[in-house]
Amino acid sequence: MAEVVSVLSRKGGVGKTVTAMYTAALLKQMGRDVAVLDKDPEGSAGAWARAAGNLPFPVYPEGKSAQALRHAWVVVDTPPNDPRALGDAARIAARVIVVAKCNALEADRLIPTLDALAASGFAGPWGILLTQARGGLGREMQFALEEEELPVLGVIPHFVKYERAFGTLPEDLSDYQGVLAGVLA
Repeated sequence: MAEVVSVLSRKGGVGKTVTAMYTAALLKQMGRDVAVLDKDPEGSAGAWARAAGNLPFPVYPEGKSAQALRHAWVVVDTPPNDPRALGDAARIAARVIVVAKCNALEADRLIPTLDALAASGFAGPWGILLTQARGGLGREMQFALEEEELPVLGVIPHFVKYERAFGTLPEDLSDYQGVLAGVLA
C-alpha cells in the first residue's frame, strides 16, 4: 500500500506543484520509491516532467492513478478551486501538506482549504506550509496561525530559484527538507 502525501490548496498560484515536485525529489533523495500523481486538469506536474525530460521519479496523470499507487510513496498535486478533488485527495492520503502563500489575501483563502480538509474526514498528520515569504511576513503568518492552534510546518522563502525551477530536477532541497522532515518521517 502506497504512503500518500497530498498537497492541497483551494487557491491557485500558491506553490502546490512546486511543493509536490520538491517533496518527491526530497523523498527520492531519502532513497524512497516515489511517484507524483498529477490530479490537476491543467497538468502542471506533467508539464514540469516533460520539460525536465528525465526526472528520477515518474509523474502520472490522474487517469493512471493505479500505476502511481504501485510506488511506495505517492505525492498528489491537486487542482485549485475544487473542494471535491481536495477531499478525494485527502481521503487517500496518509499525510497532508496544506500550501498557503504568505500575504494577507491568502490568509483568508486558507479557510476554504481547511474546511475541505475537515469535511474529508482526514485524521492523519498534516500541517500548513507557508510559501513565497518575503521579509518578516512568513514569521508573522506562522505566529498568527499558531496562535489559532493550527499546525504550521514552516516557511519557504520567496526565491527566484523556485520560480525558475519549472522543468528542472529540484536540486537545492534544503528549505523543503528543513520544513518537511517531520511530516515525511
